Amino acid sequence: MIRTLTILSLLTVGLSACKPTVRTSYKKAPAAPETPVAVETPPAVQPPAEQPAAPEPLPAVVQQEPAHSLLVVNATLQKYNSLRPWEKETPRRASALGVYMGEGRVLTVGRVVENATYVELLLPDESRTVPARVLRYDEDMNLALLTVANEDDVSLFDTRTPLPLGEAMSRGDAATYAGLINGVEPVHVELQAENAGGDKVPLMVMRAARPLPDGQTTGSPVVRDGKLSGLGVSYRKQEHLMQVVNAELIQRFLTQEQAGVPVLGMVYTPLDDPQFRKYLKLDAEANGLYISKVLPGSAAEAAGLKVGDVVTAVENMPLDNQGRCNHPRYGLHSASVLLRGMKDMGQELTLSVSRAGEPLQLQVRVNRDAVDNALFRPQKPGVQPRYIMWGGMLFQPLTSTLMTEIGNGRNGVLPLEFQMLEQGQDALREAGCTEPVALTGVLSTVATQGYDELTSSRLIAVNGKPVREFADLPALLDEPTENGLIKLEFNKAPYAVYVERAAVDAVNEQLQQSAIPRLRVVE
Repeated sequence: MIRTLTILSLLTVGLSACKPTVRTSYKKAPAAPETPVAVETPPAVQPPAEQPAAPEPLPAVVQQEPAHSLLVVNATLQKYNSLRPWEKETPRRASALGVYMGEGRVLTVGRVVENATYVELLLPDESRTVPARVLRYDEDMNLALLTVANEDDVSLFDTRTPLPLGEAMSRGDAATYAGLINGVEPVHVELQAENAGGDKVPLMVMRAARPLPDGQTTGSPVVRDGKLSGLGVSYRKQEHLMQVVNAELIQRFLTQEQAGVPVLGMVYTPLDDPQFRKYLKLDAEANGLYISKVLPGSAAEAAGLKVGDVVTAVENMPLDNQGRCNHPRYGLHSASVLLRGMKDMGQELTLSVSRAGEPLQLQVRVNRDAVDNALFRPQKPGVQPRYIMWGGMLFQPLTSTLMTEIGNGRNGVLPLEFQMLEQGQDALREAGCTEPVALTGVLSTVATQGYDELTSSRLIAVNGKPVREFADLPALLDEPTENGLIKLEFNKAPYAVYVERAAVDAVNEQLQQSAIPRLRVVE
């Protein structure tokens, strides 16, 4: 069976909630510091009388304790309903740990703030809570950077010790999970990096020497030599396994101007099926990834990759017939993930290619042009989806996010008309379409009687004028006609319908007064 892999995928990480026990916050530099860890110190040597007594330094254990860099991130999440975009879904709470990086910045997992309507930072002992704001968020890396919402609250960080970023981990490396019990007592558990996971970026999979304590683990620091080497994003208690964002991705997130990870813009198939290799007239032992599509406007197209090419190695790492390579840091892992996680935006990636039996080496300057130039672009998290409710007809741009939501509501199967749009993207581009617009729902009104069968179809034209992108639609719908009728053309039977403008105007007024105050969101 031929399995097709694509670069574009989603990573969903679950977030858990916790409520630490109340306790007095840590002091930054008291004369006789209290610390949760017992420390024996020799008697102090009295200075000469004529010299003033020097202030005592903090014990080294306090200065180096990673738990003193922790905060708790709480958020209220409420995403828009993709199929009823004028509404929001039921709000829910999310919580994770955050690591203080210095300069008023807190690093945490991205999912805790995705679609957030309110975010707060609090000390682990709950002695102080302040509103927070998001400085940056990266859906692909599942990372977010926060700070206080009000400058007056910056003193929250006075009791926190910045945790510097350390070196990235490799398979076999040992590190330490640093967390808190009941919000106040530091706990350390040894971890061992075993292999790689993740389906969007490479994540280090680490095994704990013993079960991690109950409570919040999402967003917990993984440290080596007193520095942050990774951030825990998920934990499977039964296997004692934690998935960790490695320091190299954290460094990229903190410094890279553009959010997201590179997308080459290829669709490819592994060569593990002997019948497929035979069909392609390849050697019986051929390895690599067969390129079945190169997306227009992508980095792959710009580098000269073509349909029929076989990628045999990435950065001189040979691929097996399942499309995996043995990465020196992550071990044997899918090249489709490593392709996205190996290089920063704008850097060059070396691909070894077999084209009609001839070996080639191509340099791909990685970017996200494949996403930016796609017909089905993703919806930005937390932003209200664009839509027009017109006489009971709901028109929306067909984003990849909306397509996923529609498929999820149909057991993973898109309507046939949408499947045809995905398969016919080249024809859409040739026709001048840059953003398909769909009729995604029909309310039963006097203007739409009998038109519900057109749901899940593409709107092709209004009064004979093509709908090339969603931005075209408002003016086309509002354009007057001599007889007061508007002709709508679709890619689904009955293909063309006529709607009375007077009926539409009457329904729109009723909808605004009763159910949908805002009938259009176009930007």
